[in-house]
Amino acid sequence: MKNTRATAKKRVPRLVLVGIGYLVSLAVTFAMVPPQAAQSDVVAPTMAAAALMLLFGPYLLAVGCTTGFVPELGSFLGFAALLPFCALHIAFLLVLSKRTSLWRRMGRFGERARKSAVAALAFVSVAGAWYEMPCVSRCDVLVDGGKVQAEGLRFALVTDLHSCRYGAGQRVLSEKILSLNPDAILLSGDIFDDRLPDGNAKAFLAAVAKERPCFYAFGNHEHWSERIPEMRDILESTGVTVLDGSVRTVEMKGVKIDICGIDDPTYMADGEWLRQLASVAAATASSRLKILLSHRPEYSSAYAKYDFDLVCSGHLHGGQWGIPGLGLGVCGPSSGGPAPSERLFLPRRAGGVYPLNDTTTMVVSRGLARESTPLPRFFNHPEIVIVDLIPR
Repeated sequence: MKNTRATAKKRVPRLVLVGIGYLVSLAVTFAMVPPQAAQSDVVAPTMAAAALMLLFGPYLLAVGCTTGFVPELGSFLGFAALLPFCALHIAFLLVLSKRTSLWRRMGRFGERARKSAVAALAFVSVAGAWYEMPCVSRCDVLVDGGKVQAEGLRFALVTDLHSCRYGAGQRVLSEKILSLNPDAILLSGDIFDDRLPDGNAKAFLAAVAKERPCFYAFGNHEHWSERIPEMRDILESTGVTVLDGSVRTVEMKGVKIDICGIDDPTYMADGEWLRQLASVAAATASSRLKILLSHRPEYSSAYAKYDFDLVCSGHLHGGQWGIPGLGLGVCGPSSGGPAPSERLFLPRRAGGVYPLNDTTTMVVSRGLARESTPLPRFFNHPEIVIVDLIPR
């Protein structure tokens, strides 16, 4: 009896350490959520992320080290944001160490079970680091032959950078985009973040805007920051065209294009966002190519009421965790608002190409967020989307 009690006393500090680590990680998670975002659709996946850190501890440890110490992949800030979760994982490993009764009890399933568990953790770590690497997705969108020349037009869709770091001076990201030779770059929101510094976002914008025309619509995190005027000054100083409820008519390769942009509805009064959408649609000409930049894909039913040729969105981060073979994500930060047609869990339009009506195609980017969120990406690379508009 005495030996049993003594053993229990030895185990208690380790269990307490795990409990404290979890509470700290949960506290840090909530500290990272701005007060304006304290809604069930944001807090729920955030709480789920914190709860699943016990399972994804190895993943976070690997990605934290990668983003922290390999300059071309991330930033020290990303590693610092993951420190509580890494500490939690270390504490959890202590509980699973060979000196504990838990490890011995696992031995009842045989040595093969132990090795399988280690192999599974190794796979999660390696795959987790791999899925933090950005990829390029390409899609062809057919439009009315009278609007586009035979050679077509190419756009790069970039969303949800959240001021994350992609190499010194953002060279990894900017050089990759420019090497694909887009005619213009479409920026559908959340290039800035409400918590991370603006340095990475500014470096990226400065690098691409001097080489290609860039068009910008704000996202929800930029509105949460309550620094829209400051961000607008940065965008305009780098030569980016800001579209907040406005239309800019441009000509590329002999093709006239109406590029529209609408605000994120975060702080809009009821009906204001729908009126803004109707206003930009009315300001376009049927003879010109029509492109809409709008951060939220969950309002697809509202976009489908108009005859835009292309709608570019982001926001859902690919559902954060992809489901292989199904083209679905696990969860997304759907935030209600006017005429939402998306759901929080298993969102239907988290990343890809989606026809909305006979003339309108919506392209949703999985975005580029990495260290800005405590919820890890899994089976879901950060993404640059290349959209080729070709005649029907």
